[in-house]
Amino acid sequence: MAAQTRANVFHRLIWASRLGVLLLVIVVAVSLDASSSSSHRNDVRQQWQEKTDEISLKLQSAILQNIQTVWGLAANVAIQPDIDGQRFRELASVIFSLAPELRNIGLAPDFVIRHVYPLAGNEAAIGLDLTAQSLSQDQIEMLLNTRRVVFTGPIDLVQGGQGLAGRVPIFEQASGDFWGVISVILDLQKLYSSIGLDRLQDDFNVAISSSADVNDTQSVFFSTRPFQWEDPVTSTIRMRGATWVVFAEPVGGWPNHPSQPWIFRGSLFAMLVIVSGAVFWLTSLMSRDREMQRRLWGLFELAPMGIGLFSVTSNRLLRANPTFENQFGRSVQTLDFFDQPLDVHGEPLANRPGVQETLREHARLSGLEGYFMTPGQELAPVMLHGLQLDDDGNEPVVWLITEDISERKKVDHLKNEFISTVSHELRTPLTSISGSLGLLANNAVGELPEKASKLAHIAYRNSQQLTFLINDLLDMEKLVAGKMPFRSEHHVLQNLVHESVENIATFAQQRDIHLQVAELPAVTVHVDRQRLNQAITNLLSNAIKFSPAGSSVDIFASQRGESVRLCIRNHGEGVAPHFREHIFKKFSQADSSDRRASGGTGLGLAITRELMARMKGTVDYESVPGEGATFWLELPVAG
Repeated sequence: MAAQTRANVFHRLIWASRLGVLLLVIVVAVSLDASSSSSHRNDVRQQWQEKTDEISLKLQSAILQNIQTVWGLAANVAIQPDIDGQRFRELASVIFSLAPELRNIGLAPDFVIRHVYPLAGNEAAIGLDLTAQSLSQDQIEMLLNTRRVVFTGPIDLVQGGQGLAGRVPIFEQASGDFWGVISVILDLQKLYSSIGLDRLQDDFNVAISSSADVNDTQSVFFSTRPFQWEDPVTSTIRMRGATWVVFAEPVGGWPNHPSQPWIFRGSLFAMLVIVSGAVFWLTSLMSRDREMQRRLWGLFELAPMGIGLFSVTSNRLLRANPTFENQFGRSVQTLDFFDQPLDVHGEPLANRPGVQETLREHARLSGLEGYFMTPGQELAPVMLHGLQLDDDGNEPVVWLITEDISERKKVDHLKNEFISTVSHELRTPLTSISGSLGLLANNAVGELPEKASKLAHIAYRNSQQLTFLINDLLDMEKLVAGKMPFRSEHHVLQNLVHESVENIATFAQQRDIHLQVAELPAVTVHVDRQRLNQAITNLLSNAIKFSPAGSSVDIFASQRGESVRLCIRNHGEGVAPHFREHIFKKFSQADSSDRRASGGTGLGLAITRELMARMKGTVDYESVPGEGATFWLELPVAG
């Protein structure tokens, strides 16, 4: 019930995460779209601001350029304060040719206009007192203090239209006294035409006002068309005595999005689909992985074999299934428990690589047998299988499978007893048969015909082979049962090796194999002479059988700290990698067909392993397929 509840919660979390990510992507997409629209709007406003500043600058430049031409007249009057009308008209005509936007020029000593050019249409200006009509007291003080032109406008002209009045102050050069002003009227319509305001694009709405308030329509004196302003860009023209503000805005208002928004929005939609699809796919993988984990944990809990999960870093047990706990109870807390397996008598297995050492070298182990103490303080045979996982970014762990092989051992025991009984029962009559066949084959009872002699030799050879098989079976049975006697003594390794080589030399000659013995270290080992000779002979026999004719078998040794390793190398086909797990088991042969090239019972290496274990040694090999194999016996050096 709890597992189902956890599964339901996980399922809800998956859907919640999917919806959460979908909403997040939608919010991000909307935000990006709004940001893009805002950025585009700001870009357009910036472009319009530049255009408005350009209009403002052109208008101000045109005004100042026209006023600049009048300063020449002011300089003449400052030198000749008593200038007459004829001289004024001559100079004014030159100025008008240089400044086409001028409407008229008036000469006003003491602020009263005495001369006007052109006179036609401007007669009413003669005698006009500027202080009473257009100049305020502040503007008069500004003229006298700054000695710079002061503007007034826009003003409505009597002749029609609008103008901008500029008053240029004149001070007599000789005395420095104030003489009066030159009154200049600029035609605003001509100014607008000169800077192109009458030729703007249809979507360009511009207005010029003497007020900074865009809604103050009374102050607007120029506009391309009637318009309801929203949020125009502005540019200010500041002149002494007058300040104008230029307003500009697109006719259709500011854009809310780019001209082709669906390109960007289509990209956002594609991103939404891709991210949502990726999240859905990943969460589906997570759901399937979760379901697979749930099923695996179900198998873990119900597995008939013990399964333990260990940390490589701390070496401690992380989790175990019920079968594992039933096998070992609470006695297993670390992986060290399995590093010292026992034999059937409760003695530690000598010179046997531990679980951790094997995993460090090969990252896996399989078929490692030993006896371990159960919660009831009884020895139980267990077969170990292990795998070390070193995932990047995760804590390395070891999966250890413990298989209870008690029933298999019982079956093996019954089988061994049966084989032992049969072997004992066959041994006596087989000895008599083999002896009789030997006498017949050697003509001890008279010479046999050639055909009969050949058959006798075949029968004798096969009886000998059967005798070897029965002897091997009996030896194996004695070793397993612990009934084989061992008389260990100190022996020089060189002597034992040479003795074994001499014993098998005839067999090597029959196979056309050269036995090549290298110089051996002068070490002493504590072993049973007969049993070590048997182990060496087994390895030599196998090396000869699996070597091609005409090749050699190399025998050499090396001392490795407190142990010595005797190596026997052949140059045959080598051992297939998949056969490593079976090579030291009983009746194991790489080629088990009835047409195999090399004979044998498949018990030699199994017997050798048991012999070496009883003498506190080990047997192992290394092989590269196609390049032969090197088997070795490793024994502790006698102190």
